[in-house]
Amino acid sequence: MTAGELAERLEVSTRTIYRDVDALSQAGVPIYATQGKGGGVALMEHYTLDRAVLSGEEQARLLTALRSLPDGLGGEEVATKLSAIFRPSQPDWLAVELTPWQSRGNGGDFRFYKNAILERHVLELTYISAYSVERRYRILPARLVFKGRAWYLQGWRLDREEYRTYRLSRVLDVADTGTVMALPQPPPDIEAGFQVKNAAPITLRFSPAMAYRVYDEFDSRDIEREDGGALQVRVLYPIDSWLYGYLLSFGVGVEVIEPVWLKEQLALLGREIYRANAEPDTLCQVCPDILDSSNRKETKTMDFSQMKFCQSCGMPLMDAETHGTEADGSASADYCKYCYQQGAFTSSMTMEEMIDFCVPHMVAGNPGMTPQQAKAQMEQFFPMLLRWKKD
Repeated sequence: MTAGELAERLEVSTRTIYRDVDALSQAGVPIYATQGKGGGVALMEHYTLDRAVLSGEEQARLLTALRSLPDGLGGEEVATKLSAIFRPSQPDWLAVELTPWQSRGNGGDFRFYKNAILERHVLELTYISAYSVERRYRILPARLVFKGRAWYLQGWRLDREEYRTYRLSRVLDVADTGTVMALPQPPPDIEAGFQVKNAAPITLRFSPAMAYRVYDEFDSRDIEREDGGALQVRVLYPIDSWLYGYLLSFGVGVEVIEPVWLKEQLALLGREIYRANAEPDTLCQVCPDILDSSNRKETKTMDFSQMKFCQSCGMPLMDAETHGTEADGSASADYCKYCYQQGAFTSSMTMEEMIDFCVPHMVAGNPGMTPQQAKAQMEQFFPMLLRWKKD
């Protein structure tokens, strides 16, 4: 290939090509240039890189890294070509596969994102957040990052003029707008500026049967094995919908030790799940110890063990004096005296206003809980209360 053709292909000057040829030659690479018709720049025939630039160990690392890339990024194709150049004699002893088990593959997605990043195309995507809120964003993609167990996309969000990180598995739909623009600034480290909001120290106890997940998902420094084989874990986690879903994924294999209010709320959610899915006529034959009513599906109020809660503010209904009254003067089965009197609610608050009103009371009754944590808790269980539940 002539120096002019190389310069055009690499988008540099001919002078740069000749300078680089000299530099490679001085580094020991047998590259040469010939003049005249049919001349150009070439490598010595049968030359392989393993004798000049990379050691055998470095070659193996490079091939492994290339083969670990997702299909759409072309890593396997490049690795095959380099293998022919390197002529490795070592066995193929290591393979890295980042796609999930039984995955249908996402090579097309990676090619799409790679092209958008390299060509600086603005994307419009539909994204579902950790709070299950679905929104549409316009972003300029900057970098794909594999972190922990998932792929993330770092992109410049146009409306906020700042970088945001999106988990690829939560991108429901994405389209190339065709708009081209330069990145305002390089993307930061993916953990830069990351902070856990509404976090609280949590102590959990896992059954020995959950050991495989505990060691997979928690830092070994946070795990303590008890005499009976159970595993106790102390972590700092955000108090939000993600935490409840995560803890429930362990089923009966996890027990919340602290804080007590989290333990109670998790139990409440567990009972709601049971009520929503149980078939009493069938389940009562195999688990009578956890059923106290064959009409569980028809029960309106939320309870924790034998305790009832006001279905407006969540206050425990400890005794008859705390219950509100119906129009005929009888005690209300569902509401407290502060929320319900003579068959009517005492205020016309919205659910959000009720939460704001109750936050100080919950904080006062739970030392160590912040107002933000209290509000996050209420935002989880208030929609399940009878007054606020949507049919």
